[in-house]
Amino acid sequence: MKTIKILIAVFFVSITLNVNAQEKDKNILKVNYTTGCVSDFLVGMLKNQIKDPAQLSKMLTMMEGYQVHSSFYQNIKTKESIFVIDSISEVEKLSTAGYTYYTYRNADGNLQGKEIFMGKKINFQGKVSELKWKITDEQKEINGYQCKKAHLEGNPKVYVWFSPEIPVSGGPYVFYGLPGLVLESDNYFESVNATTIGYESKEVFEKKLAQVKDKISDKKAVSLAEVFAKKENFQRMILKGK
Repeated sequence: MKTIKILIAVFFVSITLNVNAQEKDKNILKVNYTTGCVSDFLVGMLKNQIKDPAQLSKMLTMMEGYQVHSSFYQNIKTKESIFVIDSISEVEKLSTAGYTYYTYRNADGNLQGKEIFMGKKINFQGKVSELKWKITDEQKEINGYQCKKAHLEGNPKVYVWFSPEIPVSGGPYVFYGLPGLVLESDNYFESVNATTIGYESKEVFEKKLAQVKDKISDKKAVSLAEVFAKKENFQRMILKGK
């Protein structure tokens, strides 16, 4: 009898796992990303300011502890997608330039989102077509995927690594418009890395989508160009020591 009960339990678990697996929809891509504040710009600045290798290493280790965990969902058929924050791993006595609350891309390529920058909430809007990329000859492998490097035209400080092997035009923040999924990016004061790639159920996607749409506000929304200009200006102020 005991053996029969164990077999029934195993059978039940097996059925449950199969049902859960069937709930995943291969039309709904889900990518988990981790955002940190160890960007090229900030590391370069610290190297100029901190000459003691031990102190520099200690500072970088502390910065690496700060992480923003986010998820990217895209309906591969409709191209509708969201990038939304899940949680933040904070570090005591460490403040950062900011982070992204969410980005929403509709089926027509319109973008809307909200982020925190220097303690202020910024609503932004734009179009995927506004993001002009220059794809370079540089390549590297990320998590088993062959990737190419691209940067925004006129602004090589903002760059991404995308994989044509994953033919989904999207990624973290507003990094759309490339012929492949963005797996890494470096954007002024933050760096972003993909940690897992898989699929999600349509029900979960639609629930997350509804939550994001409910938060969207056109109130005082600025353009993508203005968002990048704010960050560039702040970067210049830091370099001048103001």
